[in-house]
Amino acid sequence: MENKEVLEELRKLIKLELKDCDGESWPHVCKMQSSEKGYQRIEEMIIRHVAQEGMPIGSAIAHIEQELTHSSESSEQLLDDE
Repeated sequence: MENKEVLEELRKLIKLELKDCDGESWPHVCKMQSSEKGYQRIEEMIIRHVAQEGMPIGSAIAHIEQELTHSSESSEQLLDDE
């Protein structure tokens, strides 16, 4: 499988994982992915974690949520969709 195909498959899996976003568990991620710009940012962050750290998608999402929760300044900047 070529890199392009792998990336497209990963994007499909990310979309499936985020489709039923649990606002109780991942409030920042769910809010961020509700806009097109925010979704693209979350998707790229997940891809980075999966590619660089070898994390499963769910673990990458949980890690990103934790980073956003513990960094209010960063989360405000990332959640700024306008």
